[in-house]
Amino acid sequence: MTDESKFPKWPLYVTVGVGLIIALYYSFGMLMAVTSKHRAKEAGPYKVEFSERGERMLGVPCRLMLQVVSEAKPKSINLAYYTLNREEAGPAMIYHKIPMTKTFESRPMIQAGNSGLYSVILPPLKEMAAQYFYYFVLTDESGKAYDFNPAGDAKNPEPGCITYRGEGTHWVTVLHIALMILVVFFMLHVVYSSLAHIARSDYPIGRAVHAGWWANIFFFLTSFPIGLYVSGVAYGRPWTGVPQVWAWNDADNKSLAIFIYWVVILFLIWGVSKGKNKISPKAYAWLSLLGAIATIYLFLSGGHN
Repeated sequence: MTDESKFPKWPLYVTVGVGLIIALYYSFGMLMAVTSKHRAKEAGPYKVEFSERGERMLGVPCRLMLQVVSEAKPKSINLAYYTLNREEAGPAMIYHKIPMTKTFESRPMIQAGNSGLYSVILPPLKEMAAQYFYYFVLTDESGKAYDFNPAGDAKNPEPGCITYRGEGTHWVTVLHIALMILVVFFMLHVVYSSLAHIARSDYPIGRAVHAGWWANIFFFLTSFPIGLYVSGVAYGRPWTGVPQVWAWNDADNKSLAIFIYWVVILFLIWGVSKGKNKISPKAYAWLSLLGAIATIYLFLSGGHN
């Protein structure tokens, strides 16, 4: 048995730090999702609040609501919008893609009494992956108009986007998320074991190898058979990667690159216990450390979940 008390503690501290960063990142994201509608933004002399998930189920009308929280109220608010059909919108799993631009139509928003709440209902789109793009136009008493783009920031305003999707099996989605959590869990094991071997070469590299195998097995299951099913029932396209899409920010291309990387380095270290490995344990430690960090980063950077 390995006496781990003699090994340096800094690999453990680094791994815990990475885990805390992941936890804080997701906690912050969930907090911002909950509180975003309470953060007022400016549109000329008006302060408005807006919150939207960005997806609708097929057959559900698209209702948008905007809250004007400033004392000054506009004379009217119109919704400027256009639609993209399935082919125009393209694959929905390309993260931060640039949408096609079409001519905006206009529809007046209805004020609820004398309150600052305005709403509008758009008809449901009938295709999976079809999209609405929109922004709001607030007009004052003199007729001057102020645009409010709900996405992006003040320097790079972007129109809001709503994508229509099909309704999948909930337990499959839960399984998909659970397996992704297991991937991150075993990747943290890889980080610790690799750092421990880098710190002291007598730390058994087999632990990093075993953790890598389990992480890649769960990654394969959640990204391909399960992930393809989830994407297929939601957007009508089980696979959007190469050769259909050659964009790096496509979720399927990210998954394929990650899986191939791990298969290659695990093959190279295969048989390490019998001295039949193609690379040294130290080289695998560095490669698996970089792979684990890259895998976790790609999970956090969007387009996967």
